[in-house]
Amino acid sequence: MGSIRRLAMTLGAASLVLGTLTVSVAGTAATAAGKFLACVVTDTGGINDKSFNASAWKGLEDAKKVNKNITIKYLSSTSSADYVPNINSFIQKGCGVIITVGFLMDAATAKAGNAHPHQRIAIVDDAPVTKSKNVLGMQYQTDQGGFLGGMLAAGMTKTGTVATYGGMQFPSVTLYMNGFVAGVRYYDQKYGYAVKALGWTPAAGACSLAKCDGKGSFAGNFTDQTAGKTITANFFAQGADIVFPVAGSVGLGSVAAAKQAGVGHSVMWVDSNGCVADAADCPWFVGTVAKGVEPSVKAAVLSAANGTFKGGIYVGTLKNNGTQLQYGGIKVPAALKAKIAAAKAGIIAGTISVNPNKYPAH
Repeated sequence: MGSIRRLAMTLGAASLVLGTLTVSVAGTAATAAGKFLACVVTDTGGINDKSFNASAWKGLEDAKKVNKNITIKYLSSTSSADYVPNINSFIQKGCGVIITVGFLMDAATAKAGNAHPHQRIAIVDDAPVTKSKNVLGMQYQTDQGGFLGGMLAAGMTKTGTVATYGGMQFPSVTLYMNGFVAGVRYYDQKYGYAVKALGWTPAAGACSLAKCDGKGSFAGNFTDQTAGKTITANFFAQGADIVFPVAGSVGLGSVAAAKQAGVGHSVMWVDSNGCVADAADCPWFVGTVAKGVEPSVKAAVLSAANGTFKGGIYVGTLKNNGTQLQYGGIKVPAALKAKIAAAKAGIIAGTISVNPNKYPAH
């Protein structure tokens, strides 16, 4: 499948285009005369959540490796009350670009953009409505990656039951879950199985980046690992043997539940490659449904440092490696990998739908 960090990059070329985002690689000398400060404001999971906050920070670190002139800093939010003060603090410090992490920071990001229209801001997992032309919304079509994750779970389960749950019920969370269920249902229909997917029942119609409704299981936050362990243990009690938490660091509770349940129980990680972000737990990961946070943040920072930053919307897809399935520490048969590769090609070509309502439920 390849590393998501490539994000369709060819760094030897003169430029890299990510949707509306253009990075001039040849222009890295533009800031040679002085340091460029790139800053990130995390959501409540903290910089070491092993998920999307950590991925955003890794994007800054990767940008710094390319352009040694870049200095990076972060501020962690312990609650939503920290969003605005943290952003304002970085504006006052003269950050050349501020990365805000997560859809919960939508209002704070839009407010900052409106009040400081010349401040370059990029937000992960959201597209805020703002008057500023210097705000970049970075979104990811994770139902495509989630579909492949659902196929992997359906092909690897020994009990015939898998499950998913979220941190909070927002489109950027439920989009993953919707794709996961679609992948399970597709696998059942295509290959004659009857695997059940617990934890998410899609609403009628198709999902979008802005709306993805349905009913499911949620922890209510992205930090409570005890809740993640309890939810996962309940799924195991219902016969599931693979659980997909879309919940940031809450998912570490799922890993704890899998360890407690023992061999035969596993976790599918989310956002950032589990075997890299949490290498010690790699043997418990069947795979990761990832989003290209690291490379898209890296590109945003480099473009800001080079003076080519543009606001607008970037959407990561399977085609541009903005979402992807990565395999974990559990061995996956070559035949199953081939089926997943074929489905990926079909999704990119538009011949396979990631809408779960296109397939019968079990």
